[in-house]
Amino acid sequence: MTAVPTTPARSSTATTNMTTTTTTTAMPTQDDHLPHLLSLKVMRLSRPQFVSTLPVYYESAESTSLVEGLENNNILDLITCRPIQPSELHIRDFGLSQMLKLPSAFGNIYLGETFSTFISINNESPIPIHQMTAKIELQTSSQRFLLAEASPLDLSPSSTRDITVSHEIKELGVHILVCSVHYIGDGRKRHFRKFYKFQVSNPLAVKTKLNNMIDGRVFLEAQLQNVSASPMYLERMKFEPSEHFQFESLNQIIDESNDKTVFGNHFIHPQDVRQYLYMLSPRHSATDRISRTTNALGKLDIVWRTALGDMGRLQTSQLTRKAPLLEDIEIQPFWPQEGDVKVVLETPFRLGIRVINHSNENMKLVLSAVKTKMGSVLLSGLGSRQLGEVDPNQFTETELEFFPLTPGLQRVGGLRVMDLISGYTKDVDHVCDVFVLSHKNDTYDSLLA
Repeated sequence: MTAVPTTPARSSTATTNMTTTTTTTAMPTQDDHLPHLLSLKVMRLSRPQFVSTLPVYYESAESTSLVEGLENNNILDLITCRPIQPSELHIRDFGLSQMLKLPSAFGNIYLGETFSTFISINNESPIPIHQMTAKIELQTSSQRFLLAEASPLDLSPSSTRDITVSHEIKELGVHILVCSVHYIGDGRKRHFRKFYKFQVSNPLAVKTKLNNMIDGRVFLEAQLQNVSASPMYLERMKFEPSEHFQFESLNQIIDESNDKTVFGNHFIHPQDVRQYLYMLSPRHSATDRISRTTNALGKLDIVWRTALGDMGRLQTSQLTRKAPLLEDIEIQPFWPQEGDVKVVLETPFRLGIRVINHSNENMKLVLSAVKTKMGSVLLSGLGSRQLGEVDPNQFTETELEFFPLTPGLQRVGGLRVMDLISGYTKDVDHVCDVFVLSHKNDTYDSLLA
């Protein structure tokens, strides 16, 4: 780990030795006008970076005295590279050397990262210091955290007291590191306080888009953008559904060997955007009224690492939706037979109809056909049938036979459900869509070829 000094919020006459090109000292709050016997140094702990270089490319077949000189001085790996092949990439090919450098600035602090600080209290006076105590706090716009509190101790001349603190950043905006020091020196009780201010930014921007299906499923699209200044490695992108849903991630390519992400790799560069898709289904049943009307969907748990392995983690707040209106009667289609279903022109086919009672009262239902709204797929047989009594939050199923008159993608609809007890009526103009083949020997694959 390397020490990078912070940029304090105020100036002071206290001695503060920081190895940086732009350094100012913080204003201490003190009880008199005499110079303090102690000095305080505050530095951020961060990892080093790779030294960037400007590679010199050359043709290996045309050796020159310059190339021979570089090779003889063993510095070829640092500033030059030969013509590269896709399987022979080295770190120098990206303009980076194998040497490390200390960061020269405070750097960016992002939400979800761990902020580590090194604090050094030095006795630069010729007299000993007694009962020195220190308190390190972090102040945000809404909270104040106690990071460390040093017990009383004595400091002899030229001795130091070092404190290292870490804190996971969970709030955006301005943060202030408050360092308070109390001590007894030259027979007096003395104290001072220094403030170091820094800004916390958001590394990721998350947007969501929802599509509520008629059967209760919800397709959740999460758009993730890297708004930080450096690339990151997405170690985990996990969706945690609410208690009313189960989910399926649609972001992997499934083959015989293993599951691979649709993005190819886990790196996301600055300003890059990725769109993740999840399919949510009611955990209990399609008739569960709570899962059909709740607005809470779940949370996203994101873990990433920076170029040199520093970890960050963010968990979004509860993702919500505008819950769809749930009518008293709902119609859901299903295929009564298993396997691939083939609908052929002028050949009857059977379609299952599930009628769900979402009301709080018993219903006595009747299903009938409205032939003027059926289009090119007509209902065969009787135009009306009794469905019987259906209790609240229960359903009944029946099978209907339809006759297609036109090839291509056709709409199935033109049904009416009536409750004989309350008189409530629901017209269903669209139940589902079916693709009608012109001939029995046709296949859907041949049509798409």
